[in-house]
Amino acid sequence: MKQIVLTFDDGPEPTTTPQILDSLKEQQVKATFMLWGEHVKAHPEIVKRAKQEGHAFGSHTYSHRSLLDLTDAEVVEEMARADEIILKTIGQKPEFCRPPYGDIDARVAKLLNRAAIIWSVDSRDWASHDEQQILARVKQYAHDGGIILMHDIQPATRDVLMCVIDYLKAANYEFVTIPELFQNKLKPMFSYYSTEKIHHLT
Repeated sequence: MKQIVLTFDDGPEPTTTPQILDSLKEQQVKATFMLWGEHVKAHPEIVKRAKQEGHAFGSHTYSHRSLLDLTDAEVVEEMARADEIILKTIGQKPEFCRPPYGDIDARVAKLLNRAAIIWSVDSRDWASHDEQQILARVKQYAHDGGIILMHDIQPATRDVLMCVIDYLKAANYEFVTIPELFQNKLKPMFSYYSTEKIHHLT
């Protein structure tokens, strides 16, 4: 069976993330949440629920600034602060990250010292704010071994998620988490777009 990952950036957000978790639970789908540290600090109970329901987690830094624009010390601090609040909330430190905007180079990768998860299917929910456009892009670009980028802070994503899952199930996709897709073999200094597109950052 084909495999695909649903990833959600920027949460948690109390007006959207709980309903997204409801949909995932109803459909028995596990997803991967890229956690924004400031939002975890503000809404820890939502992240605790997601952990209890079996989802996976990556770091999306503490304050969501492009890491390419930061000094070495600032990059390290962004990750350390996010790690601290996530560890405090769910008892585990993320083993991988998604750099904000997908911005990464060899300098940043060395400082992060963990795998960078990018994406191969951009729903562009952040741009369209439109349910039908989100679904259309998933239909157009979904592929075996793909990583879908969505945002659990977007109302349109919350509202169209059931349709997205229904479509992918009908197309014979199995939903897995990031660690499952890469069989727990993620490595620092690599950026992962899909199972077929992995870049060594040198």
